[in-house]
Amino acid sequence: MEKLEKIVIATRNPAKKERFKGLFIGLAKEIFILDDFNITEKPQERGMTAEENAEIKAKFYSQKLNLPVFSEDEALYVDFLPPEKQPGVFVRRIEGKDEVNDDKLLDYWQGIITEIPEEKRTGRWHIAYSLAFPNGSIKTVALNHEILFFSPPSKIILPGWPMSSLEGPVEFRKPHSELTDLERQKHNRITDQLILEKMKELLS
Repeated sequence: MEKLEKIVIATRNPAKKERFKGLFIGLAKEIFILDDFNITEKPQERGMTAEENAEIKAKFYSQKLNLPVFSEDEALYVDFLPPEKQPGVFVRRIEGKDEVNDDKLLDYWQGIITEIPEEKRTGRWHIAYSLAFPNGSIKTVALNHEILFFSPPSKIILPGWPMSSLEGPVEFRKPHSELTDLERQKHNRITDQLILEKMKELLS
């Protein structure tokens, strides 16, 4: 596996910045985030899949910064809706319309899940990871994280992530917002190891 001299993590999410900086230790000599540069422009994420949007972001910032750039994007797929009603990369849109706020999103999904038998409330987060280089080359890999949905939803809602009260990792069988610190740490360790293996694929 080739070790990079420099890499930029294309996110401004505080939690993700620290998480990916930690994962890239040993994979790159110098690790940067977007906040380290005077760049305010953003790419237009018009992809229809997580892979397309991850590549759009990685290519955009790689060309702007003339450095290798890592980015991710996610999509939600559920087993109890037909293909034309899958949220995909448009989780905050209801039936293809404009984005909605947390309350409307929660009400919409709660209404759907209530009608679904408990044994069929399954789905997955599909997350794509892209690594783009200034010469135009790009590599992309993806992971699926299996989840369960719950009704009624938890009364605990993580700010900015209303779905956390409705869905959670299969292994814990409860909403993400109700995970204890130890459960969250265990889940993150498992997930981080999977992500690290995918990152190594990108650098191979």
